[in-house]
Amino acid sequence: MKLTLEEISYLSKIFPHKNAIGLLSNVNAPLKGNEQETLTKKGFLENDKFVPGIEEFLEIVAEPERVCRLVIQSGYLFVEKYSYRKKDKLVLVENENRDILLSVPDDLKRVVHQMIDLFGGSNLKTVDFSQKFSKNELFTFFAIVDLYRKDTLRAYLNETSTTESFTLEQIAQQLEKPSSTDLVAMLKANYKQLTLFDLNEPLSELRKRGLIEKEGSTKFTLVPMLLARNSLFVRSITLLEILALKQDVLSVLSVLFFNFSVHDVLRLQFLKDETLVESVAARDQIQEIELAMACPEIEQQPAQGR
Repeated sequence: MKLTLEEISYLSKIFPHKNAIGLLSNVNAPLKGNEQETLTKKGFLENDKFVPGIEEFLEIVAEPERVCRLVIQSGYLFVEKYSYRKKDKLVLVENENRDILLSVPDDLKRVVHQMIDLFGGSNLKTVDFSQKFSKNELFTFFAIVDLYRKDTLRAYLNETSTTESFTLEQIAQQLEKPSSTDLVAMLKANYKQLTLFDLNEPLSELRKRGLIEKEGSTKFTLVPMLLARNSLFVRSITLLEILALKQDVLSVLSVLFFNFSVHDVLRLQFLKDETLVESVAARDQIQEIELAMACPEIEQQPAQGR
């Protein structure tokens, strides 16, 4: 069944029970004035009352226990899907050009097939990488990744030879004034604020982990260098979140994917005090999306502000 944003907004005003993560609490479109009439035609209302069965259906999206949010930006293609779980009931909600499609799926295979069309289904990945970073380490690492990306692009254009190391000034400049297509800029959008910090400490930690070569250098070792040089163009960005509300405590599991090619996918999971950065295969990404859209239980912890 399809509803407009205005119809959902109208339902939110007349539905008796809602919670903070439910659909009816998060849509507030200006009403046109004909919503009661259109909802009657669509079989939601009859004589100003809910049609039998509709109220039970709306309870799932109005007062869910868990919600999954999937947002994908791939060039000019925008995909937005939500799933709402209450006990053993699951409702899939999809944004289709401002029309909202609600369905009760038997399984999530249709979503999986759409993800295969978007990302491919390869089990292969170019590099094997997995590290946990503090916030300062994360931004320092990705500032250097961005510098390698730009350097690689210049090499493709025969503008310069490839640079093997970067100065502290170059890294600081990349952190302070990234371009809109830089990974640092995309990460900044996920943080409330980023204050200036001394680069020497995170660089020292990256050296200890074997990600940067000898003292005094900012040259990546082989694996992070391959990761950076294969991350030239961001083909798509995926935000995958699970929200759980239990005893008025909101818990959030948040994951960000950067897809550079079918074999080059970076997964970032935002933990309490760290961020896990790892390379994954496209099929792993799709499997994680399928599992998340089923709204599994997650570890209960208060949502953290970044």
